[in-house]
Amino acid sequence: MSFSGKSILITGASGFIGQAYVSRFLQLGATVCAQVNTGEISAHHNLHVIAADLSLAKSGYSLVQEALSRAGKLDFVINNAANQAVLDPALATRAEIELMMRINVDAPKEIIDESAKSGVGVVLNISSVEALNPRAGHEIYGASKAALDVLTRSASRAHAPMRVLGLRLGLIGRPGIDQAWPEGVAAWKAATPLARYASAEEVVGVTEFLLSDANAWATGSTYDFDGGLGNNSW
Repeated sequence: MSFSGKSILITGASGFIGQAYVSRFLQLGATVCAQVNTGEISAHHNLHVIAADLSLAKSGYSLVQEALSRAGKLDFVINNAANQAVLDPALATRAEIELMMRINVDAPKEIIDESAKSGVGVVLNISSVEALNPRAGHEIYGASKAALDVLTRSASRAHAPMRVLGLRLGLIGRPGIDQAWPEGVAAWKAATPLARYASAEEVVGVTEFLLSDANAWATGSTYDFDGGLGNNSW
């Protein structure tokens, strides 16, 4: 699948999955605008790194405009950035909750709204299985992702014919995860029919399809990519 001649904005580009997105879409010939808050990305001639703090009000609007000024056009957007702080719902402060909702819901909405005015063809929102079955400490994060799922549906109606899709991810493997979180990995494997976590490359692979013309009749849907977790708790 080729994305040659296409331009894509990826938020949260310095994170583990974000870096995988950047690397793959550059390989596929796309011009990539990579939003970062912290972290670094290796230079590439088709890569535009944009420093932007999505915790700031209206930063989503300005991010899209900056990406347009760098790339000349935008065909795709991946709302990948997220605040994943573990918060006790009984003890979380208003400031902590508002920060999470700002980054996980408000900023994507701004980006979607501005994208619709800017000729973008497809926006993909990265969600989480925590939107359906949050683990302890992830309830507020799960609520923010549930809100993002609703935004995906509503934005697909409000901004048609721009397509708006969601990808609800399960556990993604990364270096050292088995040693750092053995109980969580074991629980995940026990709860899923495929009994493993996904790789970042698999996430990128399904994303390629979702953005492609082969999926051109789909909008408003959020796809589960969770090894079969479904509605099972883990």
